[in-house]
Amino acid sequence: MKEKIGPFKLYKKVPNDICYGHIYTMNITLPFPYYFKRTIRVFLPEDFNENKKYPLLIMSDGQNIVDKYTSAYGAWEIDKREHELLLEGYKSFIVVGIDCPKGPIERAYEFREENKTVKLNWESGNYNKDSSLPCYSHLLYEYIAKQLLPLIRQYFPISSNRKDIACGGSSMGGVFALSLICSYPDEFGAAFCFSPGFFLYDQNKVDDFLEKTMPNFDKNHKLFFYSGNIGFEHQFLKDTKGMYEYFLAKGFNKNVDLLIDLKAEHNEYCWSLHFNEAIKFWQL
Repeated sequence: MKEKIGPFKLYKKVPNDICYGHIYTMNITLPFPYYFKRTIRVFLPEDFNENKKYPLLIMSDGQNIVDKYTSAYGAWEIDKREHELLLEGYKSFIVVGIDCPKGPIERAYEFREENKTVKLNWESGNYNKDSSLPCYSHLLYEYIAKQLLPLIRQYFPISSNRKDIACGGSSMGGVFALSLICSYPDEFGAAFCFSPGFFLYDQNKVDDFLEKTMPNFDKNHKLFFYSGNIGFEHQFLKDTKGMYEYFLAKGFNKNVDLLIDLKAEHNEYCWSLHFNEAIKFWQL
């Protein structure tokens, strides 16, 4: 593999947990109020060929997509999941991950537009905190659609077909995925929302946002929803089912899917177990 592809450098740190394919990284400065220095991680599949066009999946929490040594809570092990898909005859794809802020409060501000107090009660502790700092998810989505996507297309062979461009994430990242495709439906053809934290939002504002963006959708957009049910994960189940039913009522029918694992907890291990179902749904 090349040492560099444009501004992206081949990731060679050891130890690492990469079994298949390769990762390229680039440090960037984002136009955000704080935590603006980040890493972009580009995962290239094991059968990568620069003369072939690939589908693209953009994911939140990029430090968790492959390597357990860069992750905070565990890795999705997407290299292993994609290897399994290749053995089953599915198409390979490129994954781009954007590292998230280090703290849960900062991450909440990045994935929310509401300029209000953020109160989160995570399993690992109580992170209630008052702050006047503005939320800025709209800036993140604009950066991804208007700057990151063109940058990736410039240096990597990405399909020009909208249906081949997807976004995904888990927990607050699951909200990120739905919000991103709602905000830029012309750029993204699919969204994977794993354990999305819709309950953290004011329901009226969620409804208003969806009704405002719904006219931009067509029935070819694909939406995949997932929830577990054990422990902390239980509180995600009701609203995830509700969002699935909302899109069903809007006529998405075969292009919206819901997977529930009643024995699954809220962690990367469980999301990884069901990652391939989302990809198969995307590639139908």
